[in-house]
Amino acid sequence: MRCNPSYWLLGLIPIAILSWVAVEVQRDDIESDLARRTSEALNRAGLGWAAPNVSGRDVILTGRSPEDRGPGLALAYAKNIWGVRVARNRAELIEHVDNYRWSATSDGPGRLRLGGYVPSEAARQTLLDAARNEFPKAAVADEMRLARGSIDRDTWLAGAKFTLKNLAALKRGEAELSALDLSMRGEAPTSAVYREVRTALESRRPRGVNLASAKISAPIAKPFVWAARKGGDGVTLSGFAPTDGDKAKIASRAKTLFGKMTISDRSDVADGSPKDWAKAVAVTLDQLAQLKSGEASFSDRNLTFTGEAADEQVATAVRRSLKLDVPQNFKIVDRIHYPRSDLALPSGGYVMGIVNTGTNVDVIGMVPSEAARAALVDAVRARFPNRTVNDKTQVAAGAPEGWQQCVVAGLASLPRLKNGKSILSDRKLDVSGETDDYAAAQTVPGDVKAAAGQTCETTANISFTGTMKTDLSWKAIRESNSMITLEGEAPDDPSRLRLIENAQRIYPGESIADNMKVVGASAEPWLSASRVALEQLSKLRNGDVSIEGKNLAIHGAAETDRVANDVRSVLSTDLPPGFKVTDAITVMSVEEKAADSCQTLMRQTSSKGVINFDRAKADLTQDSTQTLKDLAEIANECPAFSIQIEGHTDAEGTDERNQRLSDRRARAVADFLGAHGVDARRLTTIGYGATRPIADNATEAGRAKNRRIEFNVKVN
Repeated sequence: MRCNPSYWLLGLIPIAILSWVAVEVQRDDIESDLARRTSEALNRAGLGWAAPNVSGRDVILTGRSPEDRGPGLALAYAKNIWGVRVARNRAELIEHVDNYRWSATSDGPGRLRLGGYVPSEAARQTLLDAARNEFPKAAVADEMRLARGSIDRDTWLAGAKFTLKNLAALKRGEAELSALDLSMRGEAPTSAVYREVRTALESRRPRGVNLASAKISAPIAKPFVWAARKGGDGVTLSGFAPTDGDKAKIASRAKTLFGKMTISDRSDVADGSPKDWAKAVAVTLDQLAQLKSGEASFSDRNLTFTGEAADEQVATAVRRSLKLDVPQNFKIVDRIHYPRSDLALPSGGYVMGIVNTGTNVDVIGMVPSEAARAALVDAVRARFPNRTVNDKTQVAAGAPEGWQQCVVAGLASLPRLKNGKSILSDRKLDVSGETDDYAAAQTVPGDVKAAAGQTCETTANISFTGTMKTDLSWKAIRESNSMITLEGEAPDDPSRLRLIENAQRIYPGESIADNMKVVGASAEPWLSASRVALEQLSKLRNGDVSIEGKNLAIHGAAETDRVANDVRSVLSTDLPPGFKVTDAITVMSVEEKAADSCQTLMRQTSSKGVINFDRAKADLTQDSTQTLKDLAEIANECPAFSIQIEGHTDAEGTDERNQRLSDRRARAVADFLGAHGVDARRLTTIGYGATRPIADNATEAGRAKNRRIEFNVKVN
């Protein structure tokens, strides 16, 4: 059989067609596979800037390399990819700049602009991530451009991240990296931040980053206050200085002037000092050193200078120096006193007096008998155990009825004053003096009148010579056992009473515990801010709210998201200007709401019922049985929760005895509940003694309220 070649040729045609179709069909798959594997290899090598373009099995590289050797490296990696036939390089280098600058500008918390040059896309992304982390609420504008420069990239990137971290701490500011030289300027929100940023720029920069300039301004203090207090064996400096250099100079001057006395520098740094402030401070320190004790305090251009001179000559010299040497733009009030050998008493009538000079106490005037003289001097020495008491009295008949009560009424308040006197003329008692304690200045007149009663007519003139506070620290705590505790500092007694009235209005039927201390400050904006704080705390089931200066923080549990958001909304709009708010409000879970419901039932049942003990014992009285049975029934209806039983006593007796008694009474209640079906493993007890009063222990009614048992239901 012969082979016909023409037939072979005819058979090859369909085979060729089929082969061409197969190649064309698989061509896209081959190109996609090569492109993928080439890109992966380049990315692993840190060459992600290079883009492979595949045609058949040929690869062409494009892109802009941040390094001179980048295109060659990318080509070498592409040639080593299995399946690549030919690799060609069309990559370029990014722009090279000699003046390599990068900048960051913050206009406040809402906007951040990044400009200048970055060495790579990876560096750009790292800085954008760092910016969003440091400025979480800011809109970040990326105006950075790729460019090469003569920098160490790792050091440069560390410097840029360091810059963003410190820029974020400022109210506003701008920074620039010129190569590896850092410059920053801006305004710090607080003195602490000012000092922290300055310290970081000066001593905590990344290795290799140089500080070209740092112009960080401290916050503006309004009013600009400063004080120096000399007393005992020490001198205390407080308030603000314009710069760290001024602060150091003042402390150094004080050490020189006051010799071996201890210098306690509690001052901080702030802007806002008046003209010639440093000179005025230097003069007042010089004159304070001439006194036995005293204080110089500035509030902007107002200087108050108080103290005790050794004698009239020294007092006159100090007054003259203050008037002549303190710059004329300052207004000066001086209250310099000095010991006098005696005190001129009113003429006529039966007169006696007690004079506290600050260093000793003189008892002068008339006493009805030698026994009365001895008793009075002993009483004065008991009140002033560390002072020299000079008895300058004389025995004379004719003392008015109630003489002793009026003398004691005046004497009782004198130890609370820096200096002062109590003069009794027949049936008129006059108390006067000075104090740094604002609460004493406010309460001494009322205390004198209350102690004297109807026995004599009283007048009191007490001068406050201390420094008014501007940054009060206050807190309100709402416990789930329906008790509101107010603690911390209040500006004055009327404000304290007003806040208690607000609390009683906002929390009707709940116990208000007042642990506040009057310190002396402006009532506003504290009173308005604390009222808003109490109102929003009342919307939470439990929690606390605190005010530190103009920073308000609230945390607690809200029943719903809507309640939590409502509290946040009110605090953001209704507080006085300048206040900042932070919150940690959580929304109660189903279990927490159930526990809160059980807590409310137990509280209502215990408050409406009776839980009594035999006097000074932990034995439950018979009339407590029904209330405790009702409580056991409620506890068994809430089997998923633990119950803490608190014991509280009044203030009668010693602290140790009250503590033990409250422990035993709480345990007695737990034993009763356990005996009536409540799982003992759910019950814990704690005794607080008399440490958590809810009423005044000075009255029987108040002491009765303080003797109590409370229940806290908690989620296990």
